[in-house]
Amino acid sequence: MTCQQAKLLIAEELGGTHPVSIEVNSHLKDCAECRGEANEIRNIWARLGDVPEPEPHPWVATRFYASLDAYEQGMRERRSGFWRWWPAKPAWQLGLSLGCLGVGLLAGTMVVGRSGPASSKEIAELHKEMTGMRQMVTLSLLQQQSASERLRGVTWSYRAEPNDMEVLGALLRTVTTDSNVDVRLATVEALRNFGDSPIARRGLINALPKQDSPLVQISIVDALAELKDRNAVPALEALLAKPTLDPNVRQRIGEALKAIGAGTRLSVPQQ
Repeated sequence: MTCQQAKLLIAEELGGTHPVSIEVNSHLKDCAECRGEANEIRNIWARLGDVPEPEPHPWVATRFYASLDAYEQGMRERRSGFWRWWPAKPAWQLGLSLGCLGVGLLAGTMVVGRSGPASSKEIAELHKEMTGMRQMVTLSLLQQQSASERLRGVTWSYRAEPNDMEVLGALLRTVTTDSNVDVRLATVEALRNFGDSPIARRGLINALPKQDSPLVQISIVDALAELKDRNAVPALEALLAKPTLDPNVRQRIGEALKAIGAGTRLSVPQQ
């Protein structure tokens, strides 16, 4: 065995992946250079064995189990009630929603066509089915990754019933957390249809301080002024107190407070 052949085998065999062969041992006895290199490799492996295994920080386990609990809770919610049969992939959600809507429309048309004038009970049942289909399509579109699809979901929300709490909840989450300004603007307009709901008004008030876009801030301020909800006064005045507030937003808040009938107890900083 030559030195070149031995050196190719030394690192692998001394690393523990294979037992040291008789040929390598025989060569090491006769070759001082290869024997010295083998001893260096043995020393390296010995020192590596003395290196202590790193201990994870305590917060790693805490964060891991918190994330695991949140994931399990989410999975339990998805497996319960209506959502237990709902597909996980957004494309399948949208396809299923549109398919159900089409089936509902076709079934309703066939029932009315075959049986003549429908009774009030049949009409009520058909209306209920259609409401459920519109709700599914709206909720599915609002969950899409594409901003244009979420905008379609906001448009579909206009077909929802004014007392549809699931659609209302989805719209309030969208206006608070959506990353796209256009989607949030459209959502504020859609929430005006739920203006009679105290939940919708409170949701708009809570969403106002979380906005970073002056356009969305103005849209929410205008909606609150139109609703004349005096519960919005503290949130409006708190936003007005910020020295970095956009001048256009500041002006709209002043007009909104007058429209609500609260005036303003704050001095407006000079720009």
